[in-house]
Amino acid sequence: MQVKIENPLCRVPVSMILDDSCPLVNLSHFWIKLREKRSTADMPVEIPESFARKFGEWCAEQGVKGKFSFVPMPGGLGTIDLGLPGFSKAHLDEWIDAAKETIWPNFDFTPEMITHCQVVDLSDWTMTDEWEQSEWAERPIPAEVLGPYIAAALRILHNIDIPAEGVTSPGAFGSADLNAYGEAALQAQKEVNGNPTPFFFCEVEEKALAYPKLYSLDKEKGECCVGIVAGTGDWFAGWEGNNRGAIHSPDMCITEDLQGGRMPELIAAGCPAVMVSHWPGFYFQGEEIGFNIFKTVVGRLNQLPNIIWMKTSEIARYWMAREMAKIEAAEDGCRIWSPIPCPSFTLRLSRARQADWRVNGKPLREVSDPLSLQPGRWARHGEDIVLAFDLRSGKTTVSA
Repeated sequence: MQVKIENPLCRVPVSMILDDSCPLVNLSHFWIKLREKRSTADMPVEIPESFARKFGEWCAEQGVKGKFSFVPMPGGLGTIDLGLPGFSKAHLDEWIDAAKETIWPNFDFTPEMITHCQVVDLSDWTMTDEWEQSEWAERPIPAEVLGPYIAAALRILHNIDIPAEGVTSPGAFGSADLNAYGEAALQAQKEVNGNPTPFFFCEVEEKALAYPKLYSLDKEKGECCVGIVAGTGDWFAGWEGNNRGAIHSPDMCITEDLQGGRMPELIAAGCPAVMVSHWPGFYFQGEEIGFNIFKTVVGRLNQLPNIIWMKTSEIARYWMAREMAKIEAAEDGCRIWSPIPCPSFTLRLSRARQADWRVNGKPLREVSDPLSLQPGRWARHGEDIVLAFDLRSGKTTVSA
């Protein structure tokens, strides 16, 4: 009997990444003023707490999951744990509390490094002449330099009781040496959050398949940093939040007949289908243009029977487990050794005999078809058996 690891619950993971999001302030307003030295009078300074709450509540109702950036020192203004000059601490804390309450249950929170603007000198917390998404993207930055920088970003979120599950690149930060980036992110996460299985988001792939990538993998220790790859561009309303030329049709992601667009292409291949957009474009000067496009895309995606919304950290953990788990087939099932646990782990047993299936001696319940799977269930699929369970660390026995 052959054993194959399937996608979780025989469905294709889908996820939404929101970049340039930070408590209270509109990052684009400050980035454009600093980088391009032009007026931002037409751009709101704030993206209000009411919009963050509205977004989080709607996503919860629709089952949407993903990743949401929390820039720790947006535009170099100040750190969000101590306060932002020009904004009251009470106002800032209200925004953070609303995001924790409504967005965090379904989205990973990550720093998008420290300022998303100029690189910070960690010795005195002043901004240098280099930029996180320019100089620190165009040349390789060694892990021994990146690690403390990423740790500083993580520590600010930790100070407001957010143990960030991963990290996000501002622009192409770290992309010149992704191996060093993965090593640095892993070490920083272990240091600050005690997390040996984090992820980072840096890459976008609009044409080819966009599978997660594994860095600094250690199967014995159960350690790894996963590079999440987005499969779309920002096909919503752009990063600026005021550029009408950046507004796209929802058809770019998925057409009304559910057949066309980038997302059905990825889903048909069984590849995690991860979208990416930017918080200022979602708000778009209060018109919520990006958010409204997203609502249409989600309404279409949720008609597909074979998808499962997942946080980026959940996708990362599943892909780690796929690589780390050692599976030995047996006549009556299989034995699995895994250094990490993994929810909704799903296996296909080819030409398996009909029987009552158990995991670690606990019986599973049969369901009608693979798309009805939940942990603790199994289904027939042609001559095969597919079954799902929450994989534990150590040894797991699947038996008839």
